[in-house]
Amino acid sequence: MTVLYCLIQAREPLTLPPGGLPGAEPPRALPAAGSLTAIVATLPDRDYAPDVVNEKLRDMDWVSKAAVGHEQLLEAVMRSATAILPMKLLTLFSGDDRLLKDLAKQRARLTRAAAHVAGCEEYGLRIVALDAEPAAAESRRPASGTAFLERKKQVRDDARGQAARRAAFAREAFEALAGASRDAVSRPVLADDAERPLLDAAFLVAADQKAAFGRTADALGARAGREHCVFKLTGPWPPYHFVQVDHAS
Repeated sequence: MTVLYCLIQAREPLTLPPGGLPGAEPPRALPAAGSLTAIVATLPDRDYAPDVVNEKLRDMDWVSKAAVGHEQLLEAVMRSATAILPMKLLTLFSGDDRLLKDLAKQRARLTRAAAHVAGCEEYGLRIVALDAEPAAAESRRPASGTAFLERKKQVRDDARGQAARRAAFAREAFEALAGASRDAVSRPVLADDAERPLLDAAFLVAADQKAAFGRTADALGARAGREHCVFKLTGPWPPYHFVQVDHAS
């Protein structure tokens, strides 16, 4: 069994760090499609057969260890690569031959993907609304039924206005940062996402864009509090959201 961690274009011969999936042999470089090199490892079949993996996926401790090992290896490799195409966790093949055949079929698309992300890093952004502060008028007893209804309407209108301003800020933030990036995607908010962010986005930032991207992010972050939002920028990461590779095990 072979796991594919990523595909890279490297500046120089790699010294691969240890790590990766639990129980995997040390990572190794495998010449692949075109100018790309596959970073792979051999896995014990008994531990990574499909039925065994399905069982392991129910164990959150194991999944967490696997995800951390996968991510740490990618981040280490990214530092010495001109382009990296990160794979999803548990991108498994029956062996090296099957992996190379699958990659060969996608050679043209992989070459284009590598050119697109070359010299770039990914940054993630989540903008989350702060809890609304109660209006001062809510603490006063209404003088009449009419006053009560007017107060409720004012509170409702204020909440709608604040929600509209937050949504406008999130749209502005995405457009401004996308303008300072090579590429950008706005990710759908999952139903089980407890934060329910106003924006969940990823940005592909080239080396010569990092300064402008940073200035734009700093300015937006400084405004976020006034817009009653939390501005959560993370990265740099491998460009997960700008690469898609099909595979069959």
